[in-house]
This record gives sequence, C-alpha cells and structure tokens, in this order.
Amino acid sequence: MLYLPVMKPINLMLWTFAALGISLSLAACNNPDTIIDLNNHSYELLNEDSSAVRFPGDYSGKTTLITFIYTHCPDVCPVITANMKNIQSELADTSGIRFVEITFDPERDTPSVLAEYKDVYSLNHQFSLLTGQPPEIDSLLSKLNIVAEKARIDSLQQDSSDYFMRHSNTIYIMDKQGRIRTEYPANVVPPENVIEDLQKIR
Repeated sequence: MLYLPVMKPINLMLWTFAALGISLSLAACNNPDTIIDLNNHSYELLNEDSSAVRFPGDYSGKTTLITFIYTHCPDVCPVITANMKNIQSELADTSGIRFVEITFDPERDTPSVLAEYKDVYSLNHQFSLLTGQPPEIDSLLSKLNIVAEKARIDSLQQDSSDYFMRHSNTIYIMDKQGRIRTEYPANVVPPENVIEDLQKIR
C-alpha cells in the first residue's frame, strides 16, 4: 500500500522552502551549452512492472524528460509529478517523447510501490517509474550531480525505517543520443519553458 506521509505544518513549510532553494540554486547554475553525455554509462534498473531497463540505452531514439522522486515524499515530489503531467498535457505532439521518474529511495520504492504511485497519479504509458539496487541509483545520482540524503524528524527517531530524503529537484531533457541537454527546477518551472526547449531538441 502506498505510504501517504504527513509532516507537521512548520516542518513542511521549512522543508518546502529548503527544497525550493536547492532548485533555484541549480537553475541559476544551469548552462544551456553544457551536455552530460550518458552514452558511456549503462545503469541496470527496473520499471514499475519489474521489467529490466537499461538506462539510458533503452531510451535511445526518444527525447526523454527525466526527474527524480520518492513515494514517501511529504511535499515536493507530488508537485514535480504534477508538473511532469502538465508538460505532457500541454504538448501538442507527444510522439517520440518519454517521461521518466527515478526514485531517490530504492530501499522502499519497489516496482510494486512505484506501480501504485503511477496509478494514484494517473500516469499513462509514456511514463516509466524506475528503481534499482542502491549502488546503481547512487551512481546515477552522482553522474547527474543530484543531491539526495536520508534525514529524520524528531517524531520518527524511534524507527530506523522511517525517514525522508533531502534532495535536489530537477527536470532534465535527454536527447535521442543519450545526452543531457538542459535542466530546470522541477517543482517551479513553467511547462511552456520546457516545451519550448523540447521543440528545439527533439
């Protein structure tokens, strides 16, 4: 069953501002001429159907929007998923485009949990939700300069399985050749900004 986390209002507010700060910092550092080439890397992941996925190889020939979330996220991740859906819905033509959400939290986000998340948010067949072994996820996060670390709040200290993640909030466009072409603050970027770049890159 999908976990629906609840945070105290003050913690939620502080964490939302912190997450926004991370996103805006990343956006300010973005250089549209910078390309992260993933072609020399292959990450063995699983999708929400427990099917093996070679990332980025299995998305070759597709322009792909990539972001990172986790299903226990108490605040910003649902906003990121909603923004990805908005981008999809506002695109006049989604053929040849894929949407990928990769978990920060592979220990809890099994394929079945991701399948439920996909169902809850009514994500269609163009969306893939990916997980994998923690070292594989960590390697991919490092390659993309993504920040993700476990953190606890006072009321959860007694149970080592209860934690939330401090993490970057980023959407990437990966081109058909497996190169990261640009990035955006995932929870606040207007869909039209991403769509404009998608039309140029695709």
